[in-house]
Parts: sequence; structure tokens; C-alpha cells
Amino acid sequence: MALQTEIARYFANENSQSSLRDAFSRRSAVMPFRGRQRVPDDEIQSRWSLLLTQDALPKKRLVYVHVPFCANHCLFCGFYRNAYVPDAGASYVDLIIGEIEKEASAAAVRERPVHAVYIGGGTPTALRADELFRLLCAIKTRLPLAADCEITVEGRIIHFDPEKIDACLEAGANRFSIGVQSFDTDVRRRQGRRSSRQEAITFLENLGGRDRAAVVIDLIYGLPGQTLDIWQQDLETATALGADGIDLYGLNVIPGTPLFTALAAGKFSDASELRQLGDFYLAGDRLMQRKNWRRLSNNHWGRTTRERNLYNLLIKEGADCLAYGAGAGGTLGAYSYGLTGELERYGEQVRAGGKPIAMLTVSDSLQQARDAVTAGFEVGRLDLRSLDAITGQEISLIFSPLLGQWQKAGLLTVADGIVELTVAGRFWYGNLISAFQSILNDRLHPSQDAA
Repeated sequence: MALQTEIARYFANENSQSSLRDAFSRRSAVMPFRGRQRVPDDEIQSRWSLLLTQDALPKKRLVYVHVPFCANHCLFCGFYRNAYVPDAGASYVDLIIGEIEKEASAAAVRERPVHAVYIGGGTPTALRADELFRLLCAIKTRLPLAADCEITVEGRIIHFDPEKIDACLEAGANRFSIGVQSFDTDVRRRQGRRSSRQEAITFLENLGGRDRAAVVIDLIYGLPGQTLDIWQQDLETATALGADGIDLYGLNVIPGTPLFTALAAGKFSDASELRQLGDFYLAGDRLMQRKNWRRLSNNHWGRTTRERNLYNLLIKEGADCLAYGAGAGGTLGAYSYGLTGELERYGEQVRAGGKPIAMLTVSDSLQQARDAVTAGFEVGRLDLRSLDAITGQEISLIFSPLLGQWQKAGLLTVADGIVELTVAGRFWYGNLISAFQSILNDRLHPSQDAA
């Protein structure tokens, strides 16, 4: 009875007429630092130096490079840090290359192949063509990339001119993730996107026409002024452009962003409510099925075999991730780390020969189980038996009452130890992950002395 009461707080609303609309009262975010203990600041550098000397674990390996510059601050974005100015780009790229070169010969870096590289931000394509070229060349020549390594450059339409595109391609980029968000001109410009619908279409046609890299279009649903009809048009436009992949993300209003402030002030009376977002997701899922796109995760679909979505899938599985650049975050074995986002401090520490780590944490014994839950629900399918094997206990029995209730609520089905999410379950998957991870933590009471 105590277990039933404990788990009941994670139950979905069974009385809802639509589990897509209101299975839960809010969408939960997955907490990346759950089960992690912070390393004291005065031990960070010595601990990091020791980590670099140790042989790499037999895990998949990723690289994340952060470029903290943007042409302007879009209202919905929580990642804006610095406006791009020409003098800043070249010196910043020099710093990242220096950071990479300093670690390139370390045992923890060189002994495992890198399967995916993601250059994100910010807006990496705010850099000049020669800066992008130098950065990509340094990554390719100094890090042990696998022969089929996925190399993604994240970008926006504005300022991403043909010279920059060709520089990226010549230096080895084989995937572009383009933040379109919406093709509707009015919706775009209300969020700080300067280019029009036609300019966005023309850009993507030219990029895809090169036929030398996977092109992924990122769309957001639930933006102010974006009706369901406009969203349908966004979907039709994106799929007609012949992209290799499409991401469909529900709007997440982040505290502190200009959009959060504007909504709080009542400036967007046409903003979508949470219960409407499920309708947008359903429309997207149905259209992608009708167009025969492959669902690679809850939010990502691929049209061609060129699109693998490796970085995003492997990071959810708990792959090691080497991080470079101000504000970047990564993992190495049991450790997770975040680099300082302050450009001046980042530069000072790199030039002094140190790793500019602002925070270092070490995970507890449940991290592998958490990763299995996250990776499984991310693609809509969780093998409960894998949790038993990882924990050495029949942990799946603990979740049986919860899974039964979620099944009644229309979020999933369970058969032979395999959980399959419905469309509603895929929309609310963050809530399911959060609940599973909380229960794992509460029931198994892992040791906190891992550091």
C-alpha cells in the first residue's frame, strides 16, 4: 500500500477526454544532474588532469563544440549569450582550437573513436567562412573521428551565405541543422527571425540542392500567432522541400527569456495553451506517417538514409561527450562537466593552459539505469528487462502499478516486458522519464559517496 501511494503521485489523468491534451497538468523536464554529486572547486583541475590520463571506457564517443554568438536574441531562446562581432570570432576560434590541441594526445581522448560531432550555440554560422573552416579542420585533424562520423553544424538562415556553406562542406561537415521554427513570415518576425517565408524556402532549396550533406529542419509548435492551420502549412512546406530530417519541438517558455517576459506582461494574447500543444504534435505525427517518414525519436523524423540523428540519440544513451568552448557541457565516464560561459574567463583559463571547467560532478551507481530509461523513452520503446539486468533486481515489478495506470490513461502499452508509447505517450515522454527516474532514486537509495 505504501508503494502504491508513493507511485500514485505520478499517475496520469484517467478522466481526460484526450490524453494528448491533459494527461498531466504540466510537461516535466528531465533533470540532467539527478544523482550527481558536485566535486569541490579546489579539486576540479586535479581531478580533470587525472581523468585525461585514464584509458577511455568502451562507450560511444561524441564531441560538442559551443559557439556562443548570435546575430540577435530571438524571443523564445534561452541560449543567447553574446552578439557576434567580427573581432571576437577569430580569437574565439583560436581558443577552441587551442583547447582541442591541448587534450588531443591524452589517453582519455585519443583511444576511442568519435562517432558524432555537434557544433551548436548560439549560432555557429554567425562565424565567418574562414573561421568555420579552421574550426572544422582542427576537429577533423586533431580528434579521432570515426570514418563515418556525423559532423553537424547548427545554423540559421540569416548570414549563412554560400561562402560559409561551401567552407563547412570543404572542411568535412556532413549534416546541417537549420533552425527555421516556422515558415510563416509574421510568426517568424514576432520572434526575432528576420528572414521571410520565401527567403527561408530559397535558402533551404539552395542548401539541399548541393546534395553533399544531410539537411535537417527544426520546427517549433505553439509559437504565439501560430494557429493549427499555420502549423499544417509549416509541416507541408518542410516536407515538400526534400529535407533529410525534420525536428518537431513543442514551445518551451524558459524563464528569463524575452518571450517569458512578454507573456507575463500579456503582450501575446494569441499564445497557445499547454492543452493545445498535443493537437499540434498529433498533426505533425500524422503528417509524417502519411508522408512515410521514419520516426527516429519522439521529436525527430528522417526521410533518407543519409539522416541518422546520431548525436541526439547517443547523448541520450549516456555516450561520453568531449566538450569545447565557452558554455559547453560534456561527460567523461562517471563525470559530467560544464565549461564557464563567461568569454573573458574562458579565454584567460585556456591561454593559461587550464581547462575552463566551472562545474564538475560525478554520478552515482544508478546512472546507467537512468540512461537506459531516457534512451528507451526517447525512441518510444523501453525494455523493462534491461533495467532488471542493469540494477540486478526485479526493478520492473516496482513500475507495474504505474505502467498499468498509464496504459489505462492511453499513454502506452505493455507486452512481454516491452513498453511501447502511444502518440500521447510520446508527447508526454518527459513526464514519464522524470517519474521513472524519481522512483528509481527513491526506491534504490543509491550511495552518495561516489566522489
